[in-house]
Amino acid sequence: MTNSEATSVVVTGVGATTPAGNGPEALWESARDGATRITAIDRFDASAYACPAGGQTDFDPLDHLPERFVKRTDRFTHLAVHTAREALADAEVRVGDTVAADRTGVMVGNVLPGWEFGERELRKLWTDGIRAVSPYQATAWFSAAPQGNICIDQGIRGPARTFAADRASGAYALIGGAQALLRGHADLVLAGGVEAPLSPYGWLCLETSGLAAKQRGALGPGELYRPFDAGHDGSVFAEGAVFLVLERREHAEARGARILGELAGWGVSTDGYMPYHTVEPTGRVLARAMREASPEAPDVVFAHGSGIPSEDVTEGYALHEAYGAGAGRLPVTAPKSGFGHLLGGAAAADAALALRAMPEDLVPPTVNLDRPVPGIGLDLVRGEARPAGDWRSTLVVSRGLGGVNACLLLKR
Repeated sequence: MTNSEATSVVVTGVGATTPAGNGPEALWESARDGATRITAIDRFDASAYACPAGGQTDFDPLDHLPERFVKRTDRFTHLAVHTAREALADAEVRVGDTVAADRTGVMVGNVLPGWEFGERELRKLWTDGIRAVSPYQATAWFSAAPQGNICIDQGIRGPARTFAADRASGAYALIGGAQALLRGHADLVLAGGVEAPLSPYGWLCLETSGLAAKQRGALGPGELYRPFDAGHDGSVFAEGAVFLVLERREHAEARGARILGELAGWGVSTDGYMPYHTVEPTGRVLARAMREASPEAPDVVFAHGSGIPSEDVTEGYALHEAYGAGAGRLPVTAPKSGFGHLLGGAAAADAALALRAMPEDLVPPTVNLDRPVPGIGLDLVRGEARPAGDWRSTLVVSRGLGGVNACLLLKR
């Protein structure tokens, strides 16, 4: 779907809490410089896992949130509530003042719910009995906890949803936010994603899914995530949250908001190929979502870039299917290899980076891309950031297990 100019959806604020640091500027500087923020996991003993590395934030919730709230909720809620506050502050929005509470919405993408809290309480159940389990176990663990707590924290009373579509969850949240605006259900929507997978059980789920990279040879923790590289074998995941403030253009202009860019189109499709595999092998179904988001070739592509061989290769096939001979000339990057795949927050992180990068006309590189995988014919940005000329549009690609595809078109 492509927006008309009269009803376009624009971005007026960004909040980001990632392994690169606090704020969207830290994320941009890390991606621009090709920095590696993935380290050996120190949150728990990960030595027995195939992937002992991850993207960890230095976020301390007690520096930002009441102690009582922190005790009752999981880390993914802490990250979400803090980052939502940052996004609204960046947009200079006060719910109930700048915009009516019942005309404000929240859309959240999430894959793994609050396993740090949930796992700790389940351990108490088996060792100490039911009386030892926190009464907040159910409300702290479930996927919609961040959505609900953002609404409570900000007094939001408009449309609110949580999207669970594997690694495409954040893209679906952004699409849901745009649709709520265009259908007149809200005047402003906070949309993005959050993930806090760094618990023994959460990390095991990612490992047994077959999505995670494996420690091998002499590669260090920051070298394991290798999208489109000949040595690719999976993703290295990370915790973090990224939220964007979305508004209809006329609403943003009426309040004198700073406009960072436009969510100009989107497309979705489902491969329907195999339930536990991400991709249909030709990439044609993903290509349909790409064309729906951007009928004409974009200037730059922020790839899904999972580092899973079948996904990397079919993403290349899809770009050629969608944009023909010109696909080989499109700059393609996956900067998430430097800070980790944020799962439900990945698409929002890519969108935030694209909005920040376009005014600089500088495409951030894909970290660890030393030997491009043969046969897919893409112009992969690697080594260092590349000048892009007059960069006006970016396609963000997002995919999930079962063949769930969601693509976004951002414009300068």
